[in-house]
Amino acid sequence: MVHYEVVSVAELGGALVREGKSLGSRAVARLGVGTVVSEVERAGERLRFKKVSGTGPDSGWVSARLLEQCQASKAAPTRYQGKSLLVQAETKVMDKGATQALQEAGKDGAGLLVSSLALLAQGQVSEALEKAKAAQEALKGNKDGEASALLALALTTAEPKVALGHAMAALSAFKEVGDKQMEGSCLTTIANLRLSLKELSVAESSVREALRIFREIKDMEGEQAAEATYLDIAKAKDGASNAMTVVCRDRAAYFKSTGNKLSEGKALRQLAEQLLGKTKGEAAECSSEARKLLKEAGDRQGELSALHAVALAEGDKAKVEQALKISQSLGDESSQVELLVSLSAFALQAGDAQGAQTKALEAQALAKKLGDGLGAGRASHAAASALLALGQSKEAVAMAKEAAELLSAEPAARGMALLTAGAAAEGKEACELLRQAVPFFTVAQDAAGEANSKLQLAAALLSYEGSLTEVFRSRQEAAGVAEQARCAFLVLGDKRSQGKASNVAAQCKILLEDLEGGIETAMQGVVLARASGDKVLEAYSLRTALAGQVSIGCSAEALRLAKEVKILFHRLGKMEVEEALDALILQIEEDLPRIAAIPRRTIMSKDAKINLQSNSLFSSATNCIVWSLPLTEMGYMMYLFELLKFCDDLKNIPERVAFLVMTKGVMARHTGEMVPSQWTGALGTTVWAVCRTIRLESPKLLVCTVDMPSSATVHEMTDCIRAAQLEPGPRNEISFIVDRTNQLGKRPY
Repeated sequence: MVHYEVVSVAELGGALVREGKSLGSRAVARLGVGTVVSEVERAGERLRFKKVSGTGPDSGWVSARLLEQCQASKAAPTRYQGKSLLVQAETKVMDKGATQALQEAGKDGAGLLVSSLALLAQGQVSEALEKAKAAQEALKGNKDGEASALLALALTTAEPKVALGHAMAALSAFKEVGDKQMEGSCLTTIANLRLSLKELSVAESSVREALRIFREIKDMEGEQAAEATYLDIAKAKDGASNAMTVVCRDRAAYFKSTGNKLSEGKALRQLAEQLLGKTKGEAAECSSEARKLLKEAGDRQGELSALHAVALAEGDKAKVEQALKISQSLGDESSQVELLVSLSAFALQAGDAQGAQTKALEAQALAKKLGDGLGAGRASHAAASALLALGQSKEAVAMAKEAAELLSAEPAARGMALLTAGAAAEGKEACELLRQAVPFFTVAQDAAGEANSKLQLAAALLSYEGSLTEVFRSRQEAAGVAEQARCAFLVLGDKRSQGKASNVAAQCKILLEDLEGGIETAMQGVVLARASGDKVLEAYSLRTALAGQVSIGCSAEALRLAKEVKILFHRLGKMEVEEALDALILQIEEDLPRIAAIPRRTIMSKDAKINLQSNSLFSSATNCIVWSLPLTEMGYMMYLFELLKFCDDLKNIPERVAFLVMTKGVMARHTGEMVPSQWTGALGTTVWAVCRTIRLESPKLLVCTVDMPSSATVHEMTDCIRAAQLEPGPRNEISFIVDRTNQLGKRPY
């Protein structure tokens, strides 16, 4: 006959017993942690038992996943015998069930406490409060009874602040009586109430003190209740993903301080399992230490589990095979299922999809033989992953769906199975499967899994093909889901995944004609990719930004981006993408205007004597306006008004008129002249802009814009003006450089 022990399940506080095997049948009570039961009948995950030792109902149906196989000779730990009336009332409700305990409750103070707790267990809070108040009246004069009634009031009062007052009063009363167990219970209740009031630090201090008391008096059930509260506080303080790690660390530290190697080893093994997905180095250290302690304590089963954890943390396939041999020598077929699933995962990582499928199917057959639904679900999921790697998509979808059904008791694992099914499926079916996966991660409070599932869903929606209306709607949904994934990864601090989500969101925006937003989001993905060191993501995000620049018509920026993206893909060895970018670069270059190089002209300086005869500047019939550099914006505005008025006057002349507009130092920075850093010449360039407008609006006027060096002398300025008269350049715009050291001839241009 197979025997089981109710394991430590902090979230549930024991195993809930029902009258029938259906989950809809009436709940009876709970089996206390450490209770030993024997198997009478098994139907999948449901087990019909007969109690051997411990607390709780003598028989009923319970979930097998809350039990752990043990030796028939093992006895449940001795239950701590509390003295208070409230403990006695709680024992009656736990052993007999709420309904029967309520029927048998008396009318005295102790009976009213039983009624209050039974009604509270049935969810009738207001009636439970009335019974607790009646018990307080009936137990006046009895210090222990009054304290028990106060704690019952705290448990049944809906208002947290009022309930906290009752719990504090009960704590003082139990301290006066000297009841350590109830002192710990009051502290646990206070911690729960402080948690509801968001007073996390005070709540943590209270629950730590409660744990210390329960461990000191060796009250296992009280310790489990306090750990459940500690877990809730850790979830609120450190996040759901880190909460169990905090509790396991505290447990391991306590058992180390007491020198209990067996319990310390078990606590370290649980801690290693929590750390596997976060810090594998620390997980390997914890599991190695746990294996050593469990070996010294003679726990072969625990040593096997620790060795498995070490192998997973270190990625060592040989250690998994070693653990499998030990498991086979012990005849422990249930642990062999998990080990075979791990071997399948190692084979898949090594690229041996066929070997992975073989191991997964072997694990699946063994789990079905044992009636282990969860094990069969994990094995089916591993087989689906192997089939997907082999390219057998239809078979992979069917196997992953089967795995999801078998893993219904574990939301996160079921969500992962649906993600695998979604990856193997196509079109509408893939999108639907991925939509189904997201809520399971939400229920499991797995923020990382939820974000990853949303990212995968967004990618599937983006690639959906159908009618124009369906495609448009799927792209809109993809944009929203991708933004949700971006926010989630930002909170998690995962820059690489945030970059992936940014790239998908950018593609959605570009396809939905939000080009500016798409380019901005794609460049955010580039920054995140560089921060995380992911060159592939950087290349693809830049390519998305390139698509936006091409769509928006920024050919010059698109050409620059295309050349940069081409270099990245060349380094990655993506020849097909590189060839496509070559074709795009040629197309962009054809669209860009061709600029012919203008030969540089050199003007030789003349002596200081000005020849006022022959073809002198002053004898020419050309009007010349010389601009200085005004100090204020208002000065420029006045000059521009004068220029516009001058042009209006020239329009009345029937002949075609040519004139020069000269600035000084406006283009100095562009021509390589050293200028002060605060001098931008931005206002001076307005002169050039106005002249360009004049050329467009008045083609009859031949306007030439000339910029003189800020250091030019009068004679140099005269030579430059003469040169501008003779050849003003192809666009009637010219800027001069003064070279007094004759260095221009030595330059390669």
